[in-house]
Amino acid sequence: MDGTMMRKIVHMFTRSYVHTMLFCLAGVVPAWGQPTNLEAYQTLAVECLAAAPDTARAFRLAVPARMPFLRTALVARWQEEGHMVFLADSSFEATGALPRLAYEVEEATVAYERAGRKQLRRTVTLALRHTFTGPGGEILREDRCRDVYEDTVARRAAAGLADEAFPETQAPLPEAGWLRRYLEPVVLTAATAVAVYLFFTLRSDTSGG
Repeated sequence: MDGTMMRKIVHMFTRSYVHTMLFCLAGVVPAWGQPTNLEAYQTLAVECLAAAPDTARAFRLAVPARMPFLRTALVARWQEEGHMVFLADSSFEATGALPRLAYEVEEATVAYERAGRKQLRRTVTLALRHTFTGPGGEILREDRCRDVYEDTVARRAAAGLADEAFPETQAPLPEAGWLRRYLEPVVLTAATAVAVYLFFTLRSDTSGG
């Protein structure tokens, strides 16, 4: 076999090998149009607490240290609706005459289940308890909500849905099927071995020529 033909074979095989590697190793970026786990939590929090201030034009907000990104989404929604939001520990004296909204995170979980060979069913659950009190500390309203966000995501995209800074957004993936666990590594190993063999064979033929 002459050097030109060998180079064509190596080029074709290398291109196929690279495509296979990219397909198998890609997947830390979430699918377009699907929210991350953090964004799913924010959606659930807004659904739960958007109406909590009711008709109060301004109020103080007490938030837990856990999952601070919920506050970001909630304050943005309330401000869009015309509410003035102050932190409960604000030094502004006039805020003492405002009602106070406090919430706590009681449950926050992400879970994955197999939904086919390359798909996972994602379930994001958020439970919040909130209390709305008057300026004198009297309880005006107290409630609890628990909402669930569910969808189907590509297995290879699941890693990109979590945020390393927040453990509530992370969850273990179910074990892949036998095809992905055993056959794909064998195929990749064999492809690598063939690529190495062809490379050195071409190199030897070229040197010999």
